[in-house]
Amino acid sequence: MARRRYRNNGYRYQSRPRNLGYEAAKKHIEEAQQLTRELGGTDQDVKRYFFSLANRELKAIMDEYGRQFGRDKQDYAERTFLDWKSGRRKMSGTVAGRLFSLLPPRMPLEKKYDLVESLWKHLGPKSNTTFTVGADVSAENVIQKITDHTLAVVKEFEIPDNFERRFEWLAAGDVAVRQKLLNHFQDLERKAIIYGAQQQVPAVIDHLSSSEGHLTHFATQELKVGNHTVRLEFDKNHTGITEGSFRPISTASKSSNDDRTWLGWIIGAAIIIFVFVLFGG
Repeated sequence: MARRRYRNNGYRYQSRPRNLGYEAAKKHIEEAQQLTRELGGTDQDVKRYFFSLANRELKAIMDEYGRQFGRDKQDYAERTFLDWKSGRRKMSGTVAGRLFSLLPPRMPLEKKYDLVESLWKHLGPKSNTTFTVGADVSAENVIQKITDHTLAVVKEFEIPDNFERRFEWLAAGDVAVRQKLLNHFQDLERKAIIYGAQQQVPAVIDHLSSSEGHLTHFATQELKVGNHTVRLEFDKNHTGITEGSFRPISTASKSSNDDRTWLGWIIGAAIIIFVFVLFGG
């Protein structure tokens, strides 16, 4: 087809053909972003669940999809499913949104918990803190301190919009299910914190109480407790357990720095003498 030309005030203008490929790509990106917002975060975990459905479960979803959006849409989805699953073809955001909206009413509560946990691992509350621990402190005291601190962080954590949207999507209008999902989210934090501290702290305390540990005046241990990082600084000259680091700059460290300073001066002087002899002699 010839391009259309126009005249205006003696000038000729040529209209450009519309870049359909660019428009289609832009539309797919916008659809994918919208789907991510609707699902409350990454949609990859939801896709993995969808593609793992047993044949009977998948057929029920496809049949409902056909009833709601047309038999032709169902036929296309069934023909393309294996290509979507293998990655040979990319599912559009519109199709994915329609299919995924049919999942929650048929999804077991345990699977809903899994999809809450998946989001929690990426976007849950995080913290980073240090405690100085004296020789008089028991493992139980350390565990309790870590637990109290991290649970306080969780309590102050305001559930962001992405979590709210995922709760809404998974609950599918069921208020009781939504509350269960929220409780599960909060319980994930509590269990991870308590379990992590109980598993890691006693071994460190036992080592410091052993005959080998008696020779150690200072030790550090970094723990990963759920999404939280806790650094423990064990100091035999400290009493009790206190938030924050109280480690002084050691004499050995200062001496080492002084040695490095003097070494730098000596090397610098040697270079100056070498240059003087080479070029001035």
